[in-house]
Amino acid sequence: MPQKYRPDIDGLRALAVLSVIFYHFGISMFSGGYVGVDIFFVISGYLITTIIVSDIDAGNFTISKFYERRFRRILPALLVVVIASLVAGYFLLSPTSLADLGKSAVATALFSSNVLFFFESGYFDSPAELKPLLHTWSLAVEEQYYIFFPILLALIANLDEKRYFRWLFFMLCVSIIICITYTSKNSSIAFYWIPARAWELFIGSLLAIKIIPNTHKPFLCELYSLLGIVLIGYSIYFYSEDTRFPGWAALLPTIGAALIIYSGTSIRPVISRFFSLPPIVFVGFISYSLYLWHWPVLVYTKIFFIKELTFSVMIGAIFATFILSVFSWKYIETPFRKKIFFNEKNTLFSASAIASISIIFIGLVLVFNEGYPKRLGVSSDSYAKDPEWHHWHTCEDVVERFSYNHELCNLGSTHEQVKFILWGDSHARALASGVNSSASHMGLRGEIATRSACPPLLGVERSGRESCNDFNQRVLKHIATEPTLEIVILAARWTLSSQGTRYKNEAGNSVQLVDLESDGTGELSNFEVFKKGLTRTIEELQKLNKKVLIVTPVPEVGYDVPSANVVTHLTGQDINTVIAPTLKEYRARSEQAAAFFRQLKQQRSIGLVTPDSYLCNTSYCQVYFENTPLYRDDNHLSTFGSEYVSQAFIDAFDELVRKPSKKTPPIRNG
Repeated sequence: MPQKYRPDIDGLRALAVLSVIFYHFGISMFSGGYVGVDIFFVISGYLITTIIVSDIDAGNFTISKFYERRFRRILPALLVVVIASLVAGYFLLSPTSLADLGKSAVATALFSSNVLFFFESGYFDSPAELKPLLHTWSLAVEEQYYIFFPILLALIANLDEKRYFRWLFFMLCVSIIICITYTSKNSSIAFYWIPARAWELFIGSLLAIKIIPNTHKPFLCELYSLLGIVLIGYSIYFYSEDTRFPGWAALLPTIGAALIIYSGTSIRPVISRFFSLPPIVFVGFISYSLYLWHWPVLVYTKIFFIKELTFSVMIGAIFATFILSVFSWKYIETPFRKKIFFNEKNTLFSASAIASISIIFIGLVLVFNEGYPKRLGVSSDSYAKDPEWHHWHTCEDVVERFSYNHELCNLGSTHEQVKFILWGDSHARALASGVNSSASHMGLRGEIATRSACPPLLGVERSGRESCNDFNQRVLKHIATEPTLEIVILAARWTLSSQGTRYKNEAGNSVQLVDLESDGTGELSNFEVFKKGLTRTIEELQKLNKKVLIVTPVPEVGYDVPSANVVTHLTGQDINTVIAPTLKEYRARSEQAAAFFRQLKQQRSIGLVTPDSYLCNTSYCQVYFENTPLYRDDNHLSTFGSEYVSQAFIDAFDELVRKPSKKTPPIRNG
């Protein structure tokens, strides 16, 4: 029997998609708007299970029929958005970002973008907020569910006499345990992988098999729907990027969605009647296209305008999203669903396969050609081909090297005894090429020990991480066992550690440092923890009679330099004029840490290496020099940028080892 259409579910879709859109566009009242995706999962689980079980009961269920429906619903609009994103990316993205977009397109066509984005969640991947197809991760989760779930229900119907509940409930329990466990251990797994997300779909599935009897009491229906909207509203308004999610927190929006669906099954409470209003239902009709288009529109708007979007630009982007979505719904979604296009099932499958294979081919071409660095006539080749950068990346896993007694990667001369070590986080790794060049020039040999997001602060962890202090203790132990090692260079993104806040338009959450050795009697600020941790590090090194050099903060940019370079070249602007931080801005951002370093220099006799003295002039801190990028993203130096400041290390080495300095730098210094 055909299922009765429920307009209130389309209204719930409208709430879900609008909360996601407003969250992504930065509207503060929707700080938890990302839960709209979880609401979608519950709706999908409910509707898909209802369709499959009804067809099984009617004796006309086939896998091919089910897949045909899904193909008509999902693929046409999705493929158009992917193609449009590739075209826009060809003109607006840097080579590295375009190659990444090629990977995303391939993964999207293979229903596996959630897996790709999980593996791309590393520290040095391009910012997630600038990946035009990032939002397809949730579609991949649903598509993977669509592939396996109908087969599962068909097997249960045939082999276990339609005892759906015990199977679905068991899988829901397993999935939610995985989700809660990995939210604290590895949030990326909990966020992207279907085993940790399937329970949200199963909530809808359990509703669909009607294991819970419908209630016909108006009071209870009103109460359930009111509770449901309160749970959803609370999560949308009070959740934020700092909420540990999904985990336990995902229960509120998913249970809220389930309560609204359940309460509207037998009667129509006030909430269901509200969601059934024609304007809200229409937004629900176009919700799929809205979800598909809003993210690429926002990403490319951010890339084109570079700096933080003004209110009028945001309104324009939202308006453009709605216009594109209406056209997409009317001229792409609806004709395919009504079988106006490709009305034969086999023809549809063949056309879908050809379109998907074509996108995979285009994506692979972009990947293997490294984003066509020559296409724009700008000097971005170093982002596509940077063997030195990738070499230092392979030196990252120091803990594994220590565990297996492997040697650390070498810096400088290969014929001398080890005299120094470069120790720190990703900013230390970004400086490796310059240190390597300077050490070679001075005839010194050193080692590198880095771990991303782990500044060399003993007794300190970043909230949400458990590996930094262990890493730092291992490095200290290694230093103690190297009798010829005289100099320790400490480098990190000190401003992020000491202040905890990101810079300008930079993506990412704030950072909170935790002092593992405090007595817990009072909450310490980031700066206080930073000072304690760095003081411990210096004290331990000086007990070992090591000379300590601290690299002062490298200026942060706050805007993705490769992307900004493409746009400024396209629009005829000077990139330094557009995004380079002024000297005043740099000093304001770094002064707190810099003042502490000056104090340490006076009290602890440490040395300071000042790359800013080579990057900054009297007006601003440059991000490009002679049409070559000094940065590879919004805060890390490129290989060229690292070598550009290498004279600062020559000066420091010269002072420490008392060796006459050859003032001719090994590379270009400008």
